[in-house]
Amino acid sequence: MRILVVNPFGATEFYGKENLARIARPDTEFDVVNIADMYPLRNNQWLYFRYMCTDGTLEKVMWAERQGYDAVFISCNLDIGLYEARQLVDIPVTATLESAALTAHMMGAAYSLVTVDQQNGNIQKMLLDTYGLSHKFVSQRPFNIDANDLYPEQTPPAQVIEAVVDAAQKCVKEDGAEVVIPGCTLAGSILTHDVPDVESVIGAPVLDGMVTGFKLAEMMADLRRCGVPTVSRRGFFEKPPANDMRTLRTFLGRTLPP
Repeated sequence: MRILVVNPFGATEFYGKENLARIARPDTEFDVVNIADMYPLRNNQWLYFRYMCTDGTLEKVMWAERQGYDAVFISCNLDIGLYEARQLVDIPVTATLESAALTAHMMGAAYSLVTVDQQNGNIQKMLLDTYGLSHKFVSQRPFNIDANDLYPEQTPPAQVIEAVVDAAQKCVKEDGAEVVIPGCTLAGSILTHDVPDVESVIGAPVLDGMVTGFKLAEMMADLRRCGVPTVSRRGFFEKPPANDMRTLRTFLGRTLPP
């Protein structure tokens, strides 16, 4: 199995490849790419930035299908381009927040997000509403470190861990969360890498969305091999008309769809 991991911003997640290598199946190969060729920033936590990241992300997804990858995992808690990608390709596409929230729904009756800031958390809450996964969502608490500053050369990992753990403990003790999701892959990757028994520290399971999203990509690829379609093409995820796609791609000077 081959999976493409897309970082939908102009950098690659530190610890990400290392963490995924530890949990990937023996028969799974994966590559990690970013969209620095189309988007220069290392963060995307604002609505306009999120919008500007989508085009580059979708180009990587379509490229992955042409290159014969079995699935794509979009590694960012803003799930950049997730629904758009599912309209465009037949291989499975998963993303971080949706995967973590789906898993949290199986694990407990209430879950919380710890996010870089309040506005970013509000975007993720909007996504959970869109996914129909917000009825068990009880709170979001910011740990107030800008995504640009989560990189180790900007902020020591120990400082990030302290801030994330403090917010997560409040989610458990004060908000009743039974599961906690780090609302940024950069923060989740640090916890997975540096805190061996994070559940005992925080008081509830913590779901690194990179892990859940990657494993869900493996599972969806397996289901496709069993004859289960990746998405339903009857309705919401119906593909755009082929003639219009060719016209648009030609206008943009980009590779035509098969």
